Amino acid sequence: MLITKKDDGFMLVWRWLKRSLFFILVGIVTIWLDFSLPNGRIVHVVGTDVKRMSKTVDGKELTRDVYFVSADNISDGQTYVYRNEDAWLYLFKVNSADIQGRAHSLVQSQDKTPALLRYYGYRLQLFSVFPNILTLEAVDGGHQYVPYLRYLAFTLWGFVSFFVGFRWRHLIFD
Repeated sequence: MLITKKDDGFMLVWRWLKRSLFFILVGIVTIWLDFSLPNGRIVHVVGTDVKRMSKTVDGKELTRDVYFVSADNISDGQTYVYRNEDAWLYLFKVNSADIQGRAHSLVQSQDKTPALLRYYGYRLQLFSVFPNILTLEAVDGGHQYVPYLRYLAFTLWGFVSFFVGFRWRHLIFD
């Protein structure tokens, strides 16, 4: 069978389309892992707030209370705002009132006790999205947080994506 220039052009487009889809899939999974895996900061809690949020679903107005915690990051001094809301689908977090009480007691303390704040999510100012708090614990001054679960998950994801790319390289890159 003779390969014409037309067939060669189609194969070139098909080859780049397969590569692009593979890298887009790897990028989407990487962003999802970065969003959903817990991260942490050593902070000074400086404020707490409760806001009533409402939205209309099927003509009914649903309201809920959402807790917010303001904290100064010890390493860079910037102030961050975190949402503190129950998350049933993620780690079955149902202790937002307890975390809010702990945050309020840290605000009231005179010695500005450092705290380890574990959270997941991003701060997207355009959409008013805040990272959600998972835990808040008082720690001593020299405490360092190392996100071992994130390191392990990203290492495993790197190995899996490399293995899939290597194993199926004749399908993806040819």
